[in-house]
Amino acid sequence: MQIETPIALHDVDMLSMVFEELLQDHQTTRDSTAAEGILARLIFTYDLGVRDPVLLKMLAVPFLRQRLSGTQ
Repeated sequence: MQIETPIALHDVDMLSMVFEELLQDHQTTRDSTAAEGILARLIFTYDLGVRDPVLLKMLAVPFLRQRLSGTQ
């Protein structure tokens, strides 16, 4: 049985801001495959305990570059 960690309400705005910044920085739309990957990476990293928006963004960038280049 997998236990899911809920996202604290005060962190929802922060995660949304980081997500939107990454979309804008990399000219990616919300409905793209890359956006799905960004969000998954942000939530995964958040679940690991990272709460710093700058660090969350930094950790998502290599993943985003990989998705945009089409490399698996």
